[in-house]
Amino acid sequence: MAGRGIVWERVCNNSRDRLAQDGRLAWMPMHPPVLKIGAGQASRRGSFLAVRTGKGPPDWVALSDDISIIGDDKSSKNERWQLSNVHKHQAAAFDKWEAHGGVACVLLRHHDGSRWVIPWQAMKADWESRTSYKLDDMPSKGFIWAKPFDNEPNYDWLTPLLQWRQDAQTTNTQASGKETARSSTNQEG
Repeated sequence: MAGRGIVWERVCNNSRDRLAQDGRLAWMPMHPPVLKIGAGQASRRGSFLAVRTGKGPPDWVALSDDISIIGDDKSSKNERWQLSNVHKHQAAAFDKWEAHGGVACVLLRHHDGSRWVIPWQAMKADWESRTSYKLDDMPSKGFIWAKPFDNEPNYDWLTPLLQWRQDAQTTNTQASGKETARSSTNQEG
């Protein structure tokens, strides 16, 4: 059902706008493909009648420090957020984005109003098993949005995401170095 999370999407859009104002990223919304089939309401300038011609992509793309990010905004009113809310075509877009060196994530508002950024790599296996996340699960799955200034809301999801990416790259580099050292030792013996 389209439009269920429209308020949350506005919050996320405002967050991305604020991060853009801070000079931290550039972003653009993505919309489902539509076909214009007629005129809209005469009283609403720019409106038109249309039908969707395909499945909608994730909600947005962004660029920050030469890192390409794709994401979707999700909201949960229940104690458990069902990962099936990330649809197959969105998951496929996340996989494709990451295969080309980008980062994919979900910006989630849990039922208590807490704001989380969840990297796709951290949730993909859970998504494939069609599980759900309770609020208690969230600290091991994602990161709470940062609050850069005391007098403002926590709008910064970018800092925890980029820190996760840097930590993941460091871990992968260290693991790769150990594997290379093991391989060299095996070849010598």
